[in-house]
Amino acid sequence: MKKFKILTAVVLSGFLLLQACDDDLFDVTETFSFEQEFVVLSEDSSIDLSSLFNLSQENDLINKYGSKIKRIEVQGVKYWLTSFNGTEDQMLNTLQLQVANPDGSDARTMVQLENIALHQVINNPVNLPIDTEGVSKLEDLVKVQPHTLMYFLDAGINETPADFTIVFEVTAKMTANPLN
Repeated sequence: MKKFKILTAVVLSGFLLLQACDDDLFDVTETFSFEQEFVVLSEDSSIDLSSLFNLSQENDLINKYGSKIKRIEVQGVKYWLTSFNGTEDQMLNTLQLQVANPDGSDARTMVQLENIALHQVINNPVNLPIDTEGVSKLEDLVKVQPHTLMYFLDAGINETPADFTIVFEVTAKMTANPLN
């Protein structure tokens, strides 16, 4: 009987101790990447593309933790071309990548580029300076269900036709608590 009382006291003490512990004790932190590819085929020098992106369908980690995600922190963004059919003189005069709500509303600029020689970035990832307003929007949309966002790509080129595929890769750190 005495052993049972001691065991009960130890178990209850353990539960109280766990409840008193910091919520962060059971947090899981993982770094992951996701890519968005835009195929550009245009006879016009002005390019406007959009793409709906559901991260829970593209990334097992986001799908696994879903509503248990506490924080998403973008670590960096890279871009490169995977294909290019143009001259060495063909350039992106301007490029803007925006992120928005799944319905396209509240778009925020994440990346802006100017005067990029396209042939120089074929299979050559380049780290991008990122706009904090757009990154904050991306982090919010990735954090909450349904983990879906809309990308908008607006670009201007100096020569037509445009025939290339551009990839943007976002690297982020996720913190989740699987017990919540």
